[in-house]
Amino acid sequence: MPALRYHSAPARRRRLAIALLCALVAPALTAAAQQRPAPFETLDLSFELLADIHQGRLHRDWSPGPALGIGLAFPFYLGNLELGVQLARPSARQASLPDFRSLFVYVGWSGTRELGRQLRAEAGLRAGIVGLSFDADNVPAFRQHESEPAVTARGALHWTPRDRWFTEAAVAWHSVFTEPRIEQIFLSAGVGRRFRTPTWLRDFLD
Repeated sequence: MPALRYHSAPARRRRLAIALLCALVAPALTAAAQQRPAPFETLDLSFELLADIHQGRLHRDWSPGPALGIGLAFPFYLGNLELGVQLARPSARQASLPDFRSLFVYVGWSGTRELGRQLRAEAGLRAGIVGLSFDADNVPAFRQHESEPAVTARGALHWTPRDRWFTEAAVAWHSVFTEPRIEQIFLSAGVGRRFRTPTWLRDFLD
């Protein structure tokens, strides 16, 4: 019995400390949860124009030109779940090389931090497949279409001047695992709108 009484006092103190910690932390967690939508409650549809500013291997032989990105982002349990595509059409600088089209299909995750009432920062990773289609008759048929894995690390600033509309500016490092590897650095600007996720889609995602 004395031993039980001896160990029961620290146990009561631990329970009291845990209860006090929960009482302090719970309001903060509740406030944070109230500041963002529930998982898949909303979807952000965005369009962006990208410019490759990296003077690397690709630029020596091709002019990358602008790229177009279309993306969807859903609030997730932690951060945001992203789905999207990025389309580009580099043109050859030499007559002996073919022009080609690239389509990057990706899934990603990003975290956000509020910087003000209408401004937030975002950083995340994307991974997917890049499909390459070469426009040349002198390229063997089995090499006219290729698919390669790719990853992107991206940081962005979002400004929401109106309740549902937003603009964004971003910088991204993009790497395609070809041989030799294609590496690009994109600057982009875009516009988007937030929608409430349709019930059927939310049920499917949940």
